[in-house]
Amino acid sequence: MQVAGITHIKTFSSNFIQFMRAREQFPHSIAKRLLPILFMANFGLMSNANASDEIRIIQVTDYQEDQMLLFDSHTQFHLPDVILEAIQNEITITFETDIVFTEHHRLLGVKYDRERLNLAYQTQLHYSGFNNRYTLINKRNNNIQHFSSLSRALSTLGTLISFPVLPLSELHPGQKHTLKLRIRLNRWRLPAPLVLNSFLDSDWKLDSGWFETTIYTPKSWL
Repeated sequence: MQVAGITHIKTFSSNFIQFMRAREQFPHSIAKRLLPILFMANFGLMSNANASDEIRIIQVTDYQEDQMLLFDSHTQFHLPDVILEAIQNEITITFETDIVFTEHHRLLGVKYDRERLNLAYQTQLHYSGFNNRYTLINKRNNNIQHFSSLSRALSTLGTLISFPVLPLSELHPGQKHTLKLRIRLNRWRLPAPLVLNSFLDSDWKLDSGWFETTIYTPKSWL
């Protein structure tokens, strides 16, 4: 229960910070209505499910290559009709990918954790009716890709290949680690008129939830 409470507080803090940063783009009347909705959405007065079936992480595979710890992942997207309609109306949809790599220790019988990697980046999905193509813009590396179909764009969005975590030299032999991955729709990046509606309509609350895998560092790696 304590961990769930801490997670809820961290989620609310993150959303509140994003609200404060984004509020200037909203008309004052919308900003006034958003803040109480933000409280309700994060503290259980509205639906508070952490994961949705519309974004599902299927697999995360870790491995080592060229003295680096890497991972591949595969995520499936089944977007609700309201979001498909928004995309076809050329509304940019922003997805946020969170990656956390934690090292677990025990000292004199006391467990403690150390975060070795905490990364969040955004990917924008946009459709152009003029060109009849879908575009992904990865804000982490500014990579831009174009696709003839939405299914191909979502397949690429949901695929990570050879994603670097840490050099093997920075890992301790025999140590336990946890790799966590999450993908969610960032509602704060929607156009101002849609932000309010996205917090009232559960179809806009797309979140894979955390996919977690445990990694033990073999001595043969180091």
